[in-house]
Amino acid sequence: MVLSKSEIALYAYATGRVLPKGTTRKAFRAAISIIPTVSPPVARGAVGVGRAVLGASTTLARRNPVAATALGGLALQQAGVFDPVEDAISREVERRTQQIMAPIELVSEPVVQRAAVRVAKRKVSKYSKAVKAGMAAVKASKFGGKKGKISNAKSAFKTVNLVASAVNKGKKVSAKGIRGTVARAVRRILK
Repeated sequence: MVLSKSEIALYAYATGRVLPKGTTRKAFRAAISIIPTVSPPVARGAVGVGRAVLGASTTLARRNPVAATALGGLALQQAGVFDPVEDAISREVERRTQQIMAPIELVSEPVVQRAAVRVAKRKVSKYSKAVKAGMAAVKASKFGGKKGKISNAKSAFKTVNLVASAVNKGKKVSAKGIRGTVARAVRRILK
């Protein structure tokens, strides 16, 4: 009588060898005799238990294919089938982590930290404050365009700078028109 597929699979699992197709029970017993004997009752019990487990697993696979697939995947994972894929994934994760961490490590070096020390903000000079106030006065006045707008910013800036410079040097400045408006605004700052 020829062995069933489950019996052949059980033998292959137990010994790590594959039986040829069409092996009879007599040949199977001879093949089993090659296995180092523990003791005949234990070996017979192991074969019986193996048949029972194989039958139960077949029934489980028929009734619940999802669970059988999961158990099969677990067995494959423990057998090391997925090791090359896991290694490739871990190498890629490590490479990307190093790529992200490289700039962070560079910034944490003392040389870079000293270079990145915050530079103190420069103090704004009185003259610059006066020019800013003059430009605001021109924008708020009727000179140099409509109120709230400067029609020609370049000429207005030139006039504000000339007036601020004259006031700063103590020169006499016109009290009328755009120059007078700027002079009054600038004098508040350049006292």
